[in-house]
Amino acid sequence: MTARTLTNVVNDQTVALNAFIFGYAGHSLVTPHAALQQVWWTEERINEKVTREFITSRLQPNERRWLERPVGFGDLTDDTYIDWILERARRLFLVLAEVGEADKIFTVVEHSWDDDDLPLQMEDIEQLSLSNKRDDQVNIRFYHTQFTYLLRVLSQGVHIDYAPNEVLPLEYVMGLPPAVTLQHWSRVHLPKKPREVYVRRKFPLGNAECPDAFESDFLMDVESAKMVEHEHIAPVWASYTLKGTGYTLSNFVGQHTLKTYIEHRNPPQYQRLPKPERRYLLLGWLHCLADAVATLHQNGFCHSSIRPSTILIDDHNNIAFSDIDSLETFQKDKKPDPMEIYIYSAPEVHISLQPLDAEIAKPTSGRQPSRHKLTKVPTNDFSGFNFGFKRTKPAPKLRSRIHETEKADVFSLGCIFLDILTFMLKKKTHEFVKHRSSKQKIITGGKNSKTDSSFHANLERIDTWIKVVEDASFQHEEDAFRAVPHIMILIRGMLSRAPVIRPTARDVRDRLLDILIQHTAIPNVHCGAHIHDTVLATTSLSGSDQASTMTSSRASMSTISTDSSDADTIRFSGLSPSTRVSSILNSYSDRSSTLSDISELDDGASISTLSLDTPHPPPFDTRPCSPRGHHPPIASPISPRLSNTPSFAESTRPSSPTGSTRSRRSAPWNKPFILLP
Repeated sequence: MTARTLTNVVNDQTVALNAFIFGYAGHSLVTPHAALQQVWWTEERINEKVTREFITSRLQPNERRWLERPVGFGDLTDDTYIDWILERARRLFLVLAEVGEADKIFTVVEHSWDDDDLPLQMEDIEQLSLSNKRDDQVNIRFYHTQFTYLLRVLSQGVHIDYAPNEVLPLEYVMGLPPAVTLQHWSRVHLPKKPREVYVRRKFPLGNAECPDAFESDFLMDVESAKMVEHEHIAPVWASYTLKGTGYTLSNFVGQHTLKTYIEHRNPPQYQRLPKPERRYLLLGWLHCLADAVATLHQNGFCHSSIRPSTILIDDHNNIAFSDIDSLETFQKDKKPDPMEIYIYSAPEVHISLQPLDAEIAKPTSGRQPSRHKLTKVPTNDFSGFNFGFKRTKPAPKLRSRIHETEKADVFSLGCIFLDILTFMLKKKTHEFVKHRSSKQKIITGGKNSKTDSSFHANLERIDTWIKVVEDASFQHEEDAFRAVPHIMILIRGMLSRAPVIRPTARDVRDRLLDILIQHTAIPNVHCGAHIHDTVLATTSLSGSDQASTMTSSRASMSTISTDSSDADTIRFSGLSPSTRVSSILNSYSDRSSTLSDISELDDGASISTLSLDTPHPPPFDTRPCSPRGHHPPIASPISPRLSNTPSFAESTRPSSPTGSTRSRRSAPWNKPFILLP
């Protein structure tokens, strides 16, 4: 008699599940209503299950007397059979008990096998002589059953290559976010941890011709994403591959995109906040997003597609970019709106595309061109009744990287800022769209429109809308609205038509911090202190060398060249705000004296580390945006009002709690996995 008896299969939980499936769950007094939970054979569960009592209960009386005898190779160890099972072969005993051959555990011990030898190959299983005349399929059952107890659980920073036979230790969360665009990203949790929810995304690793064509790209992009640790960029918590598909898990669980959040007008998590906190929240979002983009640029990345649909907001009003759009892997599971991409992109992105769009829109000889033109192609293949006529397919258009620059990110970020402030002043989105739209036929992404509501094509109308929002802010007396006119001046610079005029992301971040501290009574500034401003590493490379380095590693840092003019002397007037600003700035070390310690070597390609005196902590909570769960021990220099701040070099990031495991990858088993019928 095997352990999988009728009483194990038909119980109160399976009855409840069947009742739920067939539609009468909750209507019967005899149907249990407890939640059905998956049984996971974790290490703790196995240790609790396999005890002396359990082992003796699965053996015959004449077999139990062998348990206290020394093992057959007693010259090498003093263990008894029961000691060997409890210390080394708990999983093996569970597998044998499941297939009804618990007495074969003595053969396992005599072969000196333990749980580390799992999974066993078929030739090893045959040595146990499990098969008999009654049941010749027991070897096959043993092979498949062993994977139930070989549970490799995902952990932070780890990548696992799961074999097709393995059990995936994840459970679905039965709940969907309000944003429809996020509903195809499933929610899961680990065994026995229903409160720790993760967003799972899936990506194909190949195609019909080559099943693993994209696997190396997937692994490279996952590692690249892990290099940029920021609280406002949804992290890759863990990753795995299974049956030709790659998966990533993120512990940032978005409920809304910024687009759906604004269109909702009254999202529940926003309404739960008192009104003053709502305004501080939105102003803080501006600074946090700027800090995230600045961190991307410091690490050699461009986001390349900043728009409302790529920004997530969770149930606690935390905001983050869904991923780094310039990493190709993370775009494969999205269905982007071409019109939204067009609306929020920078002017220089469409300079080369306008003539192409005009040619597409231009009619030919008064007739519309055929969508699928048939052409004659030479062929000798008559299979499938193919007589040489095939539909011509347009050549796949490669993604252009020419205009993916840091200044293009700044323009798109300025558009996002204007959307958020419009929402803050309770202006309706459709009014803003109508105000900036112009009558101009556009064709983008296969979609036609008679009006152009993009930011880059209607900068004059955008400027008048900025004036509308500014005037609306003067009608409010709360201190949060005093920052709006100053932020609008910054947004005007970010939306400049010429990329060279736009500020850098770091300038935007520092200027926003300056505005929030001077003109509002915001209790704390999230992302206020920057650990990467304290210790810098400088790298000087030639243009070609730097391009090749970024192409190969996707993480090269830009060059820094700073003189003494970067350390501005800032004088503020006023009482409380100026006192706070002065105390912060005075606590920081002078940047010019710090950068003077940089030593330039012959080829300019070496790295020198800067050292700073430990500054005094700031007088208020800045809650820096360091990696999750990690806060820097000291405050770091902030220079608000930098007009010509150069791009950063490689920043020495703080050690993460997962620093030892972030690059750790679980090695795949080197044993063959046999797929048996």
